[in-house]
Amino acid sequence: MNLMITENGVTFKDLEKNIYAWVCQIGRQFTQEFLERYDRLLMEDRDRKKYRNKGVRQTTVKTVYGEVTYRRTVYETVEEEGTRRFVYLLDETLELANVGLISSNMAELLVKGITELSYRECAAKVSEMTGQTISAMGVWNVIQALGEQVCEEEKELTEEYKKGHIKGEKESPVLFEETDGVYIRLQGKDRKRMGQDKAELKVGIAYSGWRKTGLDRYTLEDKVAVAGFSKAKEFHEYREAQIAQTFDLDFVEQRILNADGAAWIKMVKNKSTCFQLDPFHRNKAVREKIHHPAAQRAILELLEEEKEIEETEELIRYYENNREGLLPYQSQGLELPESPEGVEYRNMGTMENHTWSIIARRMKHGHRSFSIRGGNHLAKILAKKCSGKLYEVTERLKKPILEQEKTELICEEILTAAKAPRKEGKGYDYPAIGHVVGLEGKIQGDRKWLLHLAGY
Repeated sequence: MNLMITENGVTFKDLEKNIYAWVCQIGRQFTQEFLERYDRLLMEDRDRKKYRNKGVRQTTVKTVYGEVTYRRTVYETVEEEGTRRFVYLLDETLELANVGLISSNMAELLVKGITELSYRECAAKVSEMTGQTISAMGVWNVIQALGEQVCEEEKELTEEYKKGHIKGEKESPVLFEETDGVYIRLQGKDRKRMGQDKAELKVGIAYSGWRKTGLDRYTLEDKVAVAGFSKAKEFHEYREAQIAQTFDLDFVEQRILNADGAAWIKMVKNKSTCFQLDPFHRNKAVREKIHHPAAQRAILELLEEEKEIEETEELIRYYENNREGLLPYQSQGLELPESPEGVEYRNMGTMENHTWSIIARRMKHGHRSFSIRGGNHLAKILAKKCSGKLYEVTERLKKPILEQEKTELICEEILTAAKAPRKEGKGYDYPAIGHVVGLEGKIQGDRKWLLHLAGY
């Protein structure tokens, strides 16, 4: 639809794009002036004996409204051991070193986008929807930096759990747990190093029960998800730490584990844990090992071929190794405590669906392949999303790092300088001190009629 805004034939779509670009330009100029003024305040308040001024350097930070180029002061300082180091107080205050020169809002957009899109698609979409242009490799670099932080936080949490310092607030008498693995295609270097095309990515969830949300619709209550390329012991240690961060394990009377019977999964099982062989894998074993359709219903009546007998024996061994879990937990004679109000205890077996929704949907299909490091970082971010904790990935970037008093002072100065001249008495125009952000340079083209629309 060509909605004519002016006699020159400007459509509303063009108007919207031009205004958006102009507002982004104003935002970049405001941010540049703000950062440079804040750097000057840091310079005035610094310890002059410790930080020696060595001039200014220019840099650029990526924001949701475009790249902001600004100048900040570099200082020379001497460490206790006598080594010299050069620092930027402004960069340290903004904590830009965490993920490179990129704002927390921009990082948050990238994290949300990468859980649904490929790196290339995410870069294109963010570039389209913001005033910023970023490449697929730029997105990858940000995700690796954030993923590395998540891994470090996991290690810290695990160590605190081992010391007995982790105790969650959720009180649930029964804890349902499900664990599985999914094979992800590897990229060249890791494929050669490991001598295999794929590697198993471990996935686990825990929850307190089911809550009804509609007609025949239920959602898992207090769901916790973990994932990653790691050895079984490391995975289970972090898994327990993550569960303990959410649930008060002293309050749990019964733990129930649903899994496919793999040896690494059963390592987590102890005497107090009730094991249930996952119904999907139990039934899948019959379909894979017994080929005759009728034999799936009456196995012993149709064993006529040697291969059929061999695969039936393999099926029997699989069932024998998981004999204790062949029956669903409801049929194992457990005396479960009463469920919390609004929570139900239902049939387990959601792990296959969760493996797909957490990992496989994003990482397994579409001929995608990953390095161990890159895949591990992405898997942990996807697990955060499934747990409803995606915000934790960029949470460290959102700390109130700029002093409120300084921030208010600088913003007031910039806005005051941008006000129009005042008229007093008979109308003498006193000149405004400073400049109007966004109105610098020659006024022509789109800016000319945009200013006219704004009343200038």
